[in-house]
Amino acid sequence: MPINAHLPRRPFRPLGEAASLAVALGLTFGVTSTASAATTECYAPVTAVSSPEKGARGDVSPNVLFSQVPLSARSVGYGAAGGRSDEITIADGRLYLVRPDGAGGVRTRHAAADGEGAFMVQVISPAAWSRPARLRAITSLDELGERLDEAVAKAGCPTGARLAFRIEGRAKAASWSLDTLPTPARLTTLAAPVVIVGLYTTIDGARHAMPGGRRFHAHIVVPATDAAGHLQTIDLQDGAKLWLQQP
Repeated sequence: MPINAHLPRRPFRPLGEAASLAVALGLTFGVTSTASAATTECYAPVTAVSSPEKGARGDVSPNVLFSQVPLSARSVGYGAAGGRSDEITIADGRLYLVRPDGAGGVRTRHAAADGEGAFMVQVISPAAWSRPARLRAITSLDELGERLDEAVAKAGCPTGARLAFRIEGRAKAASWSLDTLPTPARLTTLAAPVVIVGLYTTIDGARHAMPGGRRFHAHIVVPATDAAGHLQTIDLQDGAKLWLQQP
């Protein structure tokens, strides 16, 4: 269902622009694919909207309305709201629009306002998840990447993949960021159940906003506080469960 289910359902398209004009303006959108990806189940489609040229000019206005982004019960994703007012996290089909509250905490919304949109958003909607795999303790993002590499290879994609992932476990400690304007934020949590979602990809890293040359972009949700954001550090206890998008 769309992020704003009460609004009329419309085809997914860049905000206020025809698709033929979007390429000329440097806007990337729609369901990404490559010639090789189209022939292998290891490369799942991703709904991706961004405008690097606008961003380079400092223009972070919306490129798509939230009402135009369809979600399923399994959708995961990440991005930035128009004006970078909020960090976008999508977990289990639920939207998290999160911004600093000015007092060391966050303000979270689960429904966008009428006419509200995203500057950048990446959405993956798995048809099914794999059976969960038990993870050994993870103490860094590097170790998280190693576990994802292992899982992708075991899933039958040893030469590369573009797949969503979902992790449930208990964090000894975790930190995450909100890349928001006018003020960004970095927050932490200790000894709490967490959900980590994101995209693993070995192709089109820049298009899918892979940070720091990594093969994954991860966001965290802390259910106890209804907080979410871009995962920066993680110390995850032994026994967490990993679901990988079913290739």
